[in-house]
Amino acid sequence: MNANGMFIVRLLVAMILGAFVGLERQTRGREAGLRTNILVCLGSATIIVVFQKLSMEFNVGAESAIRMDPARAAAGVITGIGFLGAGTIVKSKDFVRGLTTAASIWVVSAIGVTVGLGEFVIAYVLTMLVLVALYALHRLPIVRDHYFSLHMKWEGDLTLLDQIIDQLQEKGIQIKNRSITRQPKTGSCHVTLVLRTRHEKTVAHLVSKLQTDTRFDEVGWH
Repeated sequence: MNANGMFIVRLLVAMILGAFVGLERQTRGREAGLRTNILVCLGSATIIVVFQKLSMEFNVGAESAIRMDPARAAAGVITGIGFLGAGTIVKSKDFVRGLTTAASIWVVSAIGVTVGLGEFVIAYVLTMLVLVALYALHRLPIVRDHYFSLHMKWEGDLTLLDQIIDQLQEKGIQIKNRSITRQPKTGSCHVTLVLRTRHEKTVAHLVSKLQTDTRFDEVGWH
């Protein structure tokens, strides 16, 4: 296999390994899913491959004034990918979400760099470890808090909100933040509640019940 064929294989491997991590993220409904992780991994590998190819073509030596060091390119990729990961982090007054997704984007770029350097075994092992951390460890019975935003819209007074709050308290769901908007002319109420609970299914059951309540014009959560 010539050099071009070898580089193409590296890009294909980067695409496949990035897809593995992206698929896990997408099944959980995260912001950075299949396509994002593929592009990050593929782009990282491409930068390293291009630097290596240029080094081979120009036969750049250690004493040359032109430095095309793949190691420096790798450092630039890992550092530069931070802006994309930062875009997936949502920070509120009481909670932070998206840190795992941001970390997965960062490590996917490392997978791409590793594949670009031709270290397939390390890239495979790294991908498997990432999947273990994201998928297997997520299923461990670790007690942790879950945060959700509950959005409700209806026409009428705010006494309906008091009933919802009572239901949340009965189920042990804490309200960490609330946003209430009411239009006096139309009587339309729009309420957003940030909830914290240790039982995700409890919130899902409550939302499902609220969505069947005809008093609400709109009920959603994420």
